[in-house]
Amino acid sequence: MCPVQALQGRLRHVSTRISESGIRSETEDRSNSRNNRNQVTGIRWYELRNPNGTPLVFQQGTFSPDTTNRWMGSIAMDKVGDIALGYSVSSSSVLPSIRYTGRVPGDVANTLQTETSLWVGNGSQLPNLGRWGDYSALTIDPVDDCTFWYTNEYLKSSGTFNWSTRIASFKFPDCQ
Repeated sequence: MCPVQALQGRLRHVSTRISESGIRSETEDRSNSRNNRNQVTGIRWYELRNPNGTPLVFQQGTFSPDTTNRWMGSIAMDKVGDIALGYSVSSSSVLPSIRYTGRVPGDVANTLQTETSLWVGNGSQLPNLGRWGDYSALTIDPVDDCTFWYTNEYLKSSGTFNWSTRIASFKFPDCQ
């Protein structure tokens, strides 16, 4: 059984994204209770490596630095090993927004940097719709292998079935 399949069987998750570069992200309930209405979700991430044909988890972590929920994670790695992780955020005081975080190879293992906002939300989904879409993708530009392109959905104003798509690009300073 491949290591990713083995991990999927052991971890609770809502959404999973696997990239070709050996990194993975998923949404994780951080409350440790299924009935806790005050639960906070974070993004669980892994970097997998395959030295000598033996796959292993090189580093991992859960990004949940505060009481804001994070979900719909998507992760990618550039040619120098910089990792970026994009996701949706919201809480009782934060309208659904789009953020990302990342790390460079010299960062302390198993950690991610402070997050950056790509889009600050202007609306919230009305209660008669109990689902946020399925669309979040972070990919690396094949032309320079440094530029991250991220797409995720957001709301221009409060409503139902009125999602829009945001496309953003960014790169880490050391990737040339």
